[in-house]
Amino acid sequence: MRTMWGLLALLLGACVGHPDGYDTHLSGAVGFAEDARFLADPGPAYVEAYVRFGPDLPADVIMFVDQELLEGVSNYRWVKGGDWMAFVGFQRDGTVWVGGGSDAALAGTPSQERSWKLFELGQELLPDTWYRVRVTADFAGRRFLGFEIEGGGLARRLDLSGIPLDYPNYLPFDRGSMIYLVGAVRARKWATQSGRPLVFFDDVTGVVSDGTNEREIFRNGFEGQTEVGPQPVTLPVVKLDNYTMGWWYQENEASLFRIERRPFARSGA
Repeated sequence: MRTMWGLLALLLGACVGHPDGYDTHLSGAVGFAEDARFLADPGPAYVEAYVRFGPDLPADVIMFVDQELLEGVSNYRWVKGGDWMAFVGFQRDGTVWVGGGSDAALAGTPSQERSWKLFELGQELLPDTWYRVRVTADFAGRRFLGFEIEGGGLARRLDLSGIPLDYPNYLPFDRGSMIYLVGAVRARKWATQSGRPLVFFDDVTGVVSDGTNEREIFRNGFEGQTEVGPQPVTLPVVKLDNYTMGWWYQENEASLFRIERRPFARSGA
C-alpha cells in the first residue's frame, strides 16, 4: 500500500472566487516555499502534479493546480500584499479553465471575478488514470506561459502566453513566498449530477528558473504527514515564520480532503 492524497470536493455552498459569478465550493491544499533569489528577481516557474479520478466523478467538477507569488507587505515588487495567481482547472470532458487577470488587477486592484479563458483538449479524460499536469508562468511579466497534460494516450500543451496573471486577494504576509495549490471546485448552479466528487493528487513539485537554470523549491508527495490542518494565520500581519515550508495546509476552512493509503499511488510506501 502506498501513501497518496485524496481530496473530496463536496458542494457546501461556500463562496469563493468563482466561474461566472455562481456560488461555489472549493476544496484544496496549499504548500509554501521561500526562495529569496527568485522573489528578488522572479522569472519563469512551474507547478506540476499528478491527478486521477474514478469513473463516478461528476462531469461538473473542476480539478485544478495553481502556483502563486505572494509579495508580502515589506520589500514588495509591485503591490503591497500582492498575490499573483497562475490557476488552471480542467474537467473530465476536456474543458480547461484558465484564471486570467486584467489591466486593473495588474495595476493593483484585486479582482472580484476571474477573467476566465476556456480551452478544449479535444477528448475526454479517462478515469482511473494518472495525468501529469503542469502550469508554467512568467512571474517577471506576470503572464501565463503554458499548460501541459499527459496521460492515458493524451499529450497536449496549450500556449497561454499573453494571458495576464490574476490578483485575487490582498494577502498581508510579512514577507514574500511562493505557494502551490491543488484541489477541486464545483459551482452550485452546475452541481446537478450525481456521482462521487473525489479527486486524487500525488507528487506535487514547484520549480523556478532564472531563465537559464531551473531549481526545485517545493516537492511533496503526501508521505510526510497524516492529516492537513488549518493555516496558522495571524492578523493584522500573517507571519510566514509560523508556517512550515514544504508542508500542506487547508486552502480554506471549508476544504474537505484527507490523506489516504491507496494501492494505485505513484510514490511512497
